Amino acid sequence: MPVTYSPTLVLDNERHLFIRLFKDNDRNRKYLQPFRILSGSLHYFRVLPQLWSDRIKKMKAAGLNTIETYVPWNIHEPQQGNYQFGKGFTDLAGFLKLIHENEMFAIVRPSGYICAEWEWGGLPSWLLRDETMRVRSNHQGFLRALRNYYSRLLPILAEHQYNRHGTGSIIAFQIENEYGSYGNDTTYLEAIRSMYIEYGLDEILLTSDGPKKLAAGTLDDVWATVNFQREPREKLEYLRYFRPKHHMMITEYWTGWFDYWGGKHQTGSRTPYDAKMFEVDLEEILLTSKEEISINFYMFSGGTNFGFTSGAVHFPSEQYKPLVTSYDYDAPLNEAGDPTPKYYAIRRVLEKFYSKHPDLYVLNNDHSHHNKYSLPTIPPSPKKISYGTIQISGYKTFDDILADDLLTITSELTNGPKSMEKLSVNNKSGASQGFILYTAKNIVSLTKSLACKVTVTAVADNAVVLVNGQVIFQSLPNISQFQFDLSDKAKNLTILVENMGRVNFGPLLDHGRKGLLGKVLLNDKIEIKEWIVHVLEFRKGTSNMNNWRSMSIEYRANNFLLNGPRLFFASFFIDNQQSVDDTYLKLDSKWSKGVAFCNGFNLGRYWNVGPQRTLYIPAQLLFKGLNQIQLFELYTYGHNLSLVDTPVINER
Repeated sequence: MPVTYSPTLVLDNERHLFIRLFKDNDRNRKYLQPFRILSGSLHYFRVLPQLWSDRIKKMKAAGLNTIETYVPWNIHEPQQGNYQFGKGFTDLAGFLKLIHENEMFAIVRPSGYICAEWEWGGLPSWLLRDETMRVRSNHQGFLRALRNYYSRLLPILAEHQYNRHGTGSIIAFQIENEYGSYGNDTTYLEAIRSMYIEYGLDEILLTSDGPKKLAAGTLDDVWATVNFQREPREKLEYLRYFRPKHHMMITEYWTGWFDYWGGKHQTGSRTPYDAKMFEVDLEEILLTSKEEISINFYMFSGGTNFGFTSGAVHFPSEQYKPLVTSYDYDAPLNEAGDPTPKYYAIRRVLEKFYSKHPDLYVLNNDHSHHNKYSLPTIPPSPKKISYGTIQISGYKTFDDILADDLLTITSELTNGPKSMEKLSVNNKSGASQGFILYTAKNIVSLTKSLACKVTVTAVADNAVVLVNGQVIFQSLPNISQFQFDLSDKAKNLTILVENMGRVNFGPLLDHGRKGLLGKVLLNDKIEIKEWIVHVLEFRKGTSNMNNWRSMSIEYRANNFLLNGPRLFFASFFIDNQQSVDDTYLKLDSKWSKGVAFCNGFNLGRYWNVGPQRTLYIPAQLLFKGLNQIQLFELYTYGHNLSLVDTPVINER
């Protein structure tokens, strides 16, 4: 008979939570011990693997006993059938082992959709190749793809459950993520749960939703939990009413909030939320409440949306708003892993909490704590350094970039433009990130060398239009269609489209395609059908060290890139006497919008609309000796850049 494993967490009907632990004197876990989940969110995919241990130790030192993480489908199956679970950001097993080594528990949220302000909520873009696709539903194509993914992911998670003889850390799994804000189809939730059970997940299952969406997002016999910020008494009343007998758990207590390009830096979801306000609310939840409450701080360590991984939103208005590269979140540990005032607020409250409940300091080990437990010493923060101003030494033109096989993939279309996702590239999984360039073939044969009006009927997101190699038009990410005039001298037409990140929350998830999404018409009648397409995903890093053009010594007042985007190059040297420490890339006002790379690693997007004005460079990306920075700039350029020791995240 197959071995059965009892869940580690136990709910009674009087709002209590208990834990079954493997102890030297209780190897069969017969005895239940009172427990509170005191957890923090740490996304392994937003922090360099070399820094996972540092963040976990700091979270433990704050008084936490649990680490929570999502699992983004799109990094583990970037191309259909190409599963990645072994190296770098995809080493999920390595992350879970570190949690166990640090004697902490884990909550894992592995649903296909995670939101998380992450590119398309963690969904892989190749799903959009199916025109009928309906994600987060019983759509056969969606469930089939999810099952294939789960056949690789869930056995890994099953091995790391705590109830497997205490060799793992996972004590709970989430079925779906805030599904009540999207739908109410219980058969869809049941389908996910059945897959969990089929692949051996037998720790407790939970759902988490906003206070007013609890009923729509869960199942009758699943632990329903709540997500919110501020007003804890009022918000918890919804959960108390909905599940009057279950232990109350806040799966997401939002410690801050995320930022979008062109907005202001946010410290709270609706209004500013400083450490003093935060501490008052936390005391109400953990110290003065008459009820036992478990909590997960979302986020505890925010991290970074490296590369092209940031998502987008279309609220509070319906306007598309791409999110910034930093996921600092005003979290207790900032983007670089340094404790903030909110970190010390949590530590103070938890020290008081353990003084009141010494029996509740429970870690993932064989020890018992009968006396007051002293929290671990906080590990030191990494040093920050300014490497000064660095001159740009070279560049490559747009034509140079397109001719570089390391940077581009080329294909041809004969029946009108296609979105990134529909291209037959990347093992027929389509393109998912970066930029896509459409060049019209034989435009003169269509225009007959006459002036005309061009209509781009549908586009996502921002575009740069070039005619005869000269920029004539630019659009912003929230413009979904546009027109421009084509002169009678036009011999070629090129449209560059940038994917600024797919929407990660709300009812528009199924409309996440990027690029030219409709016809391109001349005088509203003639469709341009033949295109040469270049995809710039930068998956292989950036350009090599050869054939860079020298920067002009003369500084011009006009710094516009009239011939299209360029790739710029700068280098700096860290000698043996200098330390290699964290730093931040800062660009002055001469630079506009683009993507930055450090030693071939994609740091993420920059944009002078703010609020983020620096990009975080962890020390682990730098070397003793020669280092290089490359900038793919769309609009305007400068002659230098700076590496500074302080982030700038609230400037416009």
